[in-house]
Amino acid sequence: MECRLCKGSHISIIYNGKIRNGGLGQYTQQDMPVYQCDDCGVIWHEKDDMNLEQYYESTQYRESLEGNSDIEEFYKLHDKETMAKFTYTGTERFRHKTVADIGCGGGAFLDFLGGVAKDIVAIEPSAYYRGIMGQKGYHTYPYAIEAAEEWKGKVDTVVSFDVIEHVEDPIQFLNDIKELLSENGEAVIGTPTDAPVMRQMLGNIYEQRLLFSTQHLWIFSEKNLEMMAKAAGFRKFKVQYFQRYGLSNFIGWIKEQHACGEPDYPFISETMDAVWKSEIGRQGISDYIVMYLSK
Repeated sequence: MECRLCKGSHISIIYNGKIRNGGLGQYTQQDMPVYQCDDCGVIWHEKDDMNLEQYYESTQYRESLEGNSDIEEFYKLHDKETMAKFTYTGTERFRHKTVADIGCGGGAFLDFLGGVAKDIVAIEPSAYYRGIMGQKGYHTYPYAIEAAEEWKGKVDTVVSFDVIEHVEDPIQFLNDIKELLSENGEAVIGTPTDAPVMRQMLGNIYEQRLLFSTQHLWIFSEKNLEMMAKAAGFRKFKVQYFQRYGLSNFIGWIKEQHACGEPDYPFISETMDAVWKSEIGRQGISDYIVMYLSK
């Protein structure tokens, strides 16, 4: 067996059991082996026979993950993520710029760029969400390769959050992003990590109940993200780690042994929570990693 990413031959099975299949509390009926490459460090599982294009182009993905694909429900869930995304991107990348968001869902993040960006390119496989974003005046496409027919070399800023771990060929995904970027363009791409601090404390409990998912084909690290960026021809690469979930979430997991959101523990102040997130990110053991790429 060889690594699906780097073609290395040193592969370990790091987990073999039921994994999450959609939203919390939903699991596969059969055990699934999860592999890790000892050479590049990437974690993956073999996908089932599902046609991924059909899955993401329909409303099935959102309904499986979130229980609903209605656009207003989408905004209720995802508008609150916008400030965190601006933490990853800053604001200077958008004013008077041509911006593309790959895998933008219903456009919750893009809606906050209206009136700031020069042009907005909304790339989303779901036909339902594309229709809504087209009504807003965005340039809509199902995939980056289609967007490149019009926007090749014209996009100043590409953002993509929680998408690269879903695609079958992540290096090609980065190649498609590079095609879109202008000469001085930048890409900001965020993806979940293997959440080292959670795995250290919870082991298989965390792996089964949240981390390993049929919909996440890959779990990346700084090492293999850099390898892929170089393979795609990016000249500049850097990463930054972010902790999305707070201290109360961590304590809730330890106490209840399952996901319980952000419980209200009165002793956790905003300052304490901010220090937790900052320190976990500083140590590189956080639940999210963002890479910054330029040609």
